[in-house]
Amino acid sequence: MFDARFAEFASVSALLVISPGATLAVVLETALGNGRKAALLAVVGIGLGNATWALATTLGMSWLFHQWPSALEVIRVAGALYLAWLGLRGLWRAATHNHSRSDYPAGGNHSGSDYSAGAFVMRGMLTNLLNPPVILFYMTFLPQFVGPQDPILARLALLGATHVVMSVVWQGSCGLAAAVAADRLARPIVRRSLEGLTGAVLLVLGLRLLR
Repeated sequence: MFDARFAEFASVSALLVISPGATLAVVLETALGNGRKAALLAVVGIGLGNATWALATTLGMSWLFHQWPSALEVIRVAGALYLAWLGLRGLWRAATHNHSRSDYPAGGNHSGSDYSAGAFVMRGMLTNLLNPPVILFYMTFLPQFVGPQDPILARLALLGATHVVMSVVWQGSCGLAAAVAADRLARPIVRRSLEGLTGAVLLVLGLRLLR
């Protein structure tokens, strides 16, 4: 199971995980706007989204997308609209919220009175469930590392679990780092600028998916 092909998969997966993208942008936006606890909850949701697609791949969901490619198109549009909405929400928050230092307690543990823990988990989960690159990664990339002599289900489960763990560790670390850095730069104008920047990135990513 832990052979040369697994090492190759782990290496490529690590590079893909640390590459900037929609998932990282959502984590950073959540960390800057709602603190480290909210960011970690979003990371949990991201892990659940990854695990869902890993399980779907193991159960043969890739066959479904090959039979009905239009299903992936629907997911692409839904994902683009969701990212664009998150971006617009971030821009609106940066433009209209009159932040003060008291809005950001030490340690970045604020989570926003208008959001529950489940909402942050769902934010992360939807980001990956509606993210075409994530879907294609699991549906087309993982099977390439399953050989004819491998136990297919066990092999796919191992590959999926490896990527899920990598993603959670990396996104969680980035979320914590962003929240800590934001605490060090707690001036309202800085916080609003950072929130506006991450909101703009999410909006651009959403619009790119619609092209």
